[in-house]
Amino acid sequence: MREKISFRKKLRVAGFLCFHILLVSAAIGWGAVRYQEWQKQKQLPALRLNPLKVVPLYNRPKIVSDEDLVQVLHKLRPQFRGKEPRINHVDHALRFWGIESVFEDPKCLSGIEMRDILLDHRRFFQVWGTDTKPLLVHNQYGVKPLVQQGLSTSSHEDHTLATLAEVGTPADFPVVTSKGETTLSEMIQETLRSFSLNQKEYEWSTLVFALYLNSARDWMTTEGQYVNFDLIADRIMRQQPTKGVCYGNHRLHALVMLLRVNEQTPILTKEGRERIIQYLKNITSLLVKTQSDEGFWDKNWDGTKLDLSSEKLFTPRARRVLATGHALEWWSLAPEEVLPPDETIEKAGHWLVSTIKKMPASEIKSSYTFLSHAGRALALWRGKFPYQVDLSSEEN
Repeated sequence: MREKISFRKKLRVAGFLCFHILLVSAAIGWGAVRYQEWQKQKQLPALRLNPLKVVPLYNRPKIVSDEDLVQVLHKLRPQFRGKEPRINHVDHALRFWGIESVFEDPKCLSGIEMRDILLDHRRFFQVWGTDTKPLLVHNQYGVKPLVQQGLSTSSHEDHTLATLAEVGTPADFPVVTSKGETTLSEMIQETLRSFSLNQKEYEWSTLVFALYLNSARDWMTTEGQYVNFDLIADRIMRQQPTKGVCYGNHRLHALVMLLRVNEQTPILTKEGRERIIQYLKNITSLLVKTQSDEGFWDKNWDGTKLDLSSEKLFTPRARRVLATGHALEWWSLAPEEVLPPDETIEKAGHWLVSTIKKMPASEIKSSYTFLSHAGRALALWRGKFPYQVDLSSEEN
């Protein structure tokens, strides 16, 4: 009898142990699956070899005539050949004119020459000298340009990289740093790894991701955040309209670029796209209401009281060219459903043309960065990139 009881006890103990072994095995298996999923999320999204291209949508001669466009673009040529060209001028001019641009004026840099200054350490040192810190530096995440450390550095986080994306630079394009050769993909991966939704400037990071990523899936930042394009768009739209670089217009341009990329390959959910469309419609309505009789906008384009207490950089004309040129630029690429009435765009275009034509060379130089947006906007409204406009009538 005792032997039977002992045998039963052994069976119960064995069953208990088997159950717990199975339970532990299941937990280990589940943990392994979750670990694999987590590791997959940590992997960076695949990159396109060639970034997507967003092309002009409209050709509106009533906004700017052929003759006026040639005259304006001629005044805005990149006459930066020589020592120590400001890097924010170089990358703005490259975005403005494109890789394809060449000029008869020997003072002007071609698109290829501008790209070389940004991506080839040897060429950068030729124009800035060996006593200058390298533009391209290595950090724990990859390679990136120095930002806001003087005239020899980039003006905004990921601005230079976004420029290279918008002008169609392949991900495998060779990059030469002070430590040797790499490729542009190292710079793209750096911004993927270091990106945070809470970083100060994220407008240009958004462009880089939209144009280069070959997948719409979520990815994990080094902070452990899951990121996707809906989430980034919501972050952009959460900020007050005029807050941010260039009175908030770069955030609006980023949203437009997300919409245009989404037309080529789905990166937004249906609900995410609808939120962006409605947001931009509201912004457009605001701009229609606040446009001046002359056709321009100022830094307070959202209708708030004009506060100049912290305005030390720009004259009234500079502020207005900045605000008006940027608005015309993002509208020029936006879907028709978010555009204002034709009269609004035409008044702004006419004011911009007449104002730029009056500006002396000294003011063109000091205001070049935002004038590049104004000139590009006018060309886009004629269905062309600036390099496609024939300037020979002015150059001869």
